[in-house]
Amino acid sequence: MAIQLPADLETRIREKVERGDYSDADEVVREAMHLLDARDHQRASLRAKLQAGIDQLDRGDGVPFTPELMAEIRQQVQDRYERGERPKADVLP
Repeated sequence: MAIQLPADLETRIREKVERGDYSDADEVVREAMHLLDARDHQRASLRAKLQAGIDQLDRGDGVPFTPELMAEIRQQVQDRYERGERPKADVLP
């Protein structure tokens, strides 16, 4: 497949190869596609989790968001932090 890139993208790719970050333009494009695929997977996973939450709310399984609930959540997070547990990747910014 042959593609025509805008001049600015071609320049950026060439700079990455010339710096030695990548062996050739194909490697730059492969890495870019790998990152796009990873982002797409992450978005799909997040959408599925959001839908699961919406489905729970639709069934009436929701929990009211109160200051007490927030305090409980903070305490659970603090306890896990003190045990050295790392947060799941889907809750990190």
